[in-house]
Formats: sequence, structure tokens, C-alpha cells
Amino acid sequence: MVQRFPVQVDADQFDRLARPTQPMAGVVELIWNALDAEADVVTVTVARTDLDGVDIVQVQDNGHGLTHAEALRDFRRLGGSWKKSRSVSKNGTRPLHGKDGAGRFRAFAIGSLVEWTTTTAEIDDSLVRTKITGSLDASEFTVSDPERLGSGSAGTTVRIAQPREHAHRLLADAASSQVVIQLAVYLIKYPQVAITYDGKTLDPKAILERETSIELDSALGGHHGAPLLTIMEWRPEAKSIKPSLILCDAKGVALHEITEGIDTRAGLPYTAYLMWPGFAERVNELPLAEFDSETVAPILDAARAAIRDHIDSRLSERRVEQLERWKAERVYPYSGQPQTQAEANERRVFDVVATAAAPAVAREPKAARLSLRLIREALAQPPGALHRVLKEVLDLTGEQLADFDHLLERTTLASIIYTNKLVTDRLDFLVDLESMLFDADKKKRLLERSQLHRIIANGKTWIFGEEYGLAVDDQGLTKVLEAHLSSLGDDRPVLRPVTDTEGHTRIVDLMLSKAALRGDGREHLVVELKRPSVSLTQIELSQITNYAVAVSEDERFAAPNVRWDFWLLGDDMDHVVENLARTPNRPTGLYTEGQNYRIWVRRWAEVLEENRQRLHFFREHLEYQPQDEAELEGMLSKYLPNANPDDRAPSEKVGSDGE
Repeated sequence: MVQRFPVQVDADQFDRLARPTQPMAGVVELIWNALDAEADVVTVTVARTDLDGVDIVQVQDNGHGLTHAEALRDFRRLGGSWKKSRSVSKNGTRPLHGKDGAGRFRAFAIGSLVEWTTTTAEIDDSLVRTKITGSLDASEFTVSDPERLGSGSAGTTVRIAQPREHAHRLLADAASSQVVIQLAVYLIKYPQVAITYDGKTLDPKAILERETSIELDSALGGHHGAPLLTIMEWRPEAKSIKPSLILCDAKGVALHEITEGIDTRAGLPYTAYLMWPGFAERVNELPLAEFDSETVAPILDAARAAIRDHIDSRLSERRVEQLERWKAERVYPYSGQPQTQAEANERRVFDVVATAAAPAVAREPKAARLSLRLIREALAQPPGALHRVLKEVLDLTGEQLADFDHLLERTTLASIIYTNKLVTDRLDFLVDLESMLFDADKKKRLLERSQLHRIIANGKTWIFGEEYGLAVDDQGLTKVLEAHLSSLGDDRPVLRPVTDTEGHTRIVDLMLSKAALRGDGREHLVVELKRPSVSLTQIELSQITNYAVAVSEDERFAAPNVRWDFWLLGDDMDHVVENLARTPNRPTGLYTEGQNYRIWVRRWAEVLEENRQRLHFFREHLEYQPQDEAELEGMLSKYLPNANPDDRAPSEKVGSDGE
């Protein structure tokens, strides 16, 4: 007679075991149950629907099965398993995985209707079959009467129907890998066991690249002895395996998986197995193992540290191998030995980043050469440039980019490389600018508005001070007013134009702005720059003075805590301007000052020297050697790469634009 009975289990416990977000855990538990029953063959079949979804999941084994009495006992309630008082299987051939009688309930994480058909051999070798059916909706099991068979073999088949919402995860490409990492130690130890998942034979040795065992400090394990850490590194084709730490008993039976706080550096798929007898005694507490500060937590900390050290060593080995391969293929973007410490540092960081990105670097030499060159160039730019190269050129995923963020946080030399490149570029620019301004031939042909002005506005305003940002470039006083108001948070349009003292709308070369050191104020700098071949006279001085007076007399510019500096910048000046800019008891170059403004006459040589002094420390430590560009055309091409070619032919442009 069929017996029907409710499951004697707490609802919260049942919900935890049958959580639908963990269908893979359900499959693994059913496999472990088969192995605990001494099965040598376990086959997991996932039948599809017409729409290629999950229809039926079946787990079949050739283990010793359950007797009718065991079925009545084990399915009536959670717990009370026959395994509780044993450490090995019935015939003493295998270590046991579970002891709480809870694994069978995990089948409901896959589907709502589960049927066990189990056949076992009696003492006289006759076969008896029992069927157990469970329904998630009814929360009860039915156990059939025992049925004697005339032929057949022992074993159990679990058939799961009515798949739940996350059952499709069993069809993922990484599904078989998730199963194999849970069973790897066991399968290696018992090679006679054959497990097939959805048509794939699970063989950890087929994807195993290297196995390393590390014995931790014996003092951590107490009377159980030293915990043993085994790190299995998987081949590149198993990249879908996510690093994890699996806690096992002394015989390698997996009890609990930890994914938090595990070293996940890109390019090295691995699983770490931590074996210690004490875990089996605390199997129910393992999800909270991190909080066992006296016993388990120190073991986990030691295991994580050992994993980090191991990965450091392995990545170093891989890095050397990969770099030597690139050098042999002549795609490595450096040649010879580094000439300075800065270059040595740059190569060190490039080697770390490039080898971490190696799986995404093309194998074809021409494409690999381009990818590696882009990485080298990106490292010398702000961090966003490296992200763009890694994402758009090498097509790394968001998760891989997060790995690189972590990598570059640890590789702090990356910021040094960017700083070195920034400083070196600025030193090069100062050398080139000095040549353009003071070489007799070059300064005669250098144009003011289309060349010198454009070079400075094109990202070189740092020569006036790091703290300034460009606000207005080659526009009228009205735009200066708009920029001023915007810096104060007022974005209303200016309806009445700003004119100078003569009623003209004047064009300002450069206006720069910065936040004042004194808190909520602002400081603006207006620069009227002249090429060196122009001698500064009272005409130019009157021009900059008109700008300053226009600002001071227009009430729309009035604002507390705002100061204006006006620079007339050139190099040659007549004796009148020279005397006016060298007034006793005033700072050198200060011509005059009003209530909220100052007017300065500055020389290019002074500005260049101030920048050289600021960069002096870096110049010495970078062992910097300037290289002067021989031709003005080469300099203009470097600093105005997108300019009209006519603007880079000064010999043809002199005087043609009124300069």
C-alpha cells in the first residue's frame, strides 16, 4: 500500500534548501548522494523543450540504492540520516559527503515535482524497487510498496519535472565546469568513478594545468593537524571557472564554497581546496566560518595569504614566458636596455598590464604589435585612455576591466609613469617654445594669432599656472563677462555688449580662471600675448589698460572676492614700457593696480624660467636630456597637428593676416 506523509521539516529550512536560485547546487547534491551510495557511474541528463528550455532533469546512478524501510525513514523528516554515525559508505569504500539527510530536498531547487526510483539488492541478491514522489506544492512525500524485480541492477534514478524559474542555468556553457570543480579532488582520488553531465564526461584532469599542494602551519589545525591547501589551476579553455576556495574534509569531500575575499586576478582560472578534518565537525556552521575567530577564521586567513603568494609566483612565471614570446616575435614595443630609471619603471608597469591583458592580445604579429603599442601609449596618458584601449581595442568585458582597476590600484607605478610622461612632455615643450621665441630665424617667422596663440590655447595654459583653467579663447569682452558670471553660478545671457573705454568691442586673447585660495572667491587672468618680434610699446600697454578699466567700470563685473590680473606678455619692449613696469616699491612687472585688478607687463623669458624652476626637481631625477627640433615647421606640426597646412607654413604667411 502506498504510504503518504507530510514532510516533517521547518519551512525556513526547506526554503533554504530548495532555493530556486541555486539549481546547480541541487544537481551537485544529487551526485554526492549517488557517490555516497558507492556509485561508479552517474549520469545527469537535461532534456530540452521545443524552445530549448529545460524540460526534465534526470540523475541516474548504479549505487546500492535505498531499501523500502530506509525510504520511509529518510523521507519522513529532515535529518536523521544513516550517515550521521558513519564516516565511510556502507561497504567502507568511500568517504561520505552528507550526514544530515538534507541533500535530497535540494532537488526542489530544480523543479517542483521530484520522483526517486531506487532499486536495492536484498540479502539473497533479489532486487526490490521503491518509488518516492515529492511535490513542492503539497509539501509531502508518497512512498510506494516495495516491488520485487526478476532482473535488473541496483541504483537510483531521480527524475525532476516542472522546472522552476532558474532551471535554465543548468544549460549554461559553464554548467559542467561548475560541477567539475566541486568534485575535482574526489574524481582524481577515485578515477574509477565516471560522471557525465548533459553529454559531457567530467574529467578534471582534462582541464587541469597544474596542481600545487601547500601545507599550512600545523598550529592552526590544533589536534587535527595541519590544514592542507591544494590549488588546481585550470587550462585557458576553462576560463569560465571563477576562482573560489572550497572547504573539504580530510579526504577531499567538498563541504562549503567561499567566493568572497579570494584573489581573482585575471588570466589564471583556479580553484583552491582547503582540506582539514575539523570542517566536517562544523559542517552546519561553515557558512558563518568567517566569524569563528578562534578556530576557522585564522585557517581561512592563512589559506588566502598562501593563495596570494602562489598566484604572485605563477603570474611572474607566466609574465616572463609571455614577454619572451613577444620579444622573439618582435612585437614587444621596447628595444635595448632602459636608459633611465623612469624608463625602467615604465617597462615594469607595461609588462604587468600587457601580460594581464595577454588573452585579449591578438596572436597575429602585426595585430599584436599594434595592441601592445596602444597599451604603451595609453599608460602614458590619464587613466581614462587606458580604459578606452582595454575596452574598445582589446574588447575586454566590464568584469575584466574591474580586474584591471584592482591591478592598477596595486601597481602604483602606473601613476608615476603618467607623471613622468607629463613632466617630460612639458620640459620638451619649454625647450621648443624657447627656440620658437628666441631663435633669430624662427621668431621672425612665428605668427601671433594663428600659431603662437593657438599653441598656448591648445592645452598649454599650464605655463601661466597649474591652477588655472581656460575660460575664454580669442573672444570679446562680452564672452569674458559671460565666463565670469558662469564661474559665479550665474548662467543668464548677457543682453548688452561690453565695450572698452573707447566704446569698442575688443577681442581678448586668453582668459583663465581659478578658485581663490581664500575660499569662495575667484581669480581671473587675462593674457594679451605678443610674438617676440613685436616690441611692446605704449600702444599695447594702452590696449591691456582699456580691458582692465572696462572690467572695473562695468557694474556687471562687480562681485565680492573676485580679483583680476591682466598680463601684457611679450619679450622686447621700448624704454618707456620698461620704466613703467619697473616702478620702485612694486613687484617687478606690476604696472598699476586698481580696487579689484592689477596690470602686469611680463617677459616670455620670465615665464619660461618660472616653469623651468618649477620642474627642476623632476628634470634632475628623470635624467632628462632635451632634444631641440631643428625646424619651426616640425614644432608647429607637433603642437598644431590638426591645423590647416597653410598655418604651418610661416614663410608664406608673414604679414598676410595683419600680424
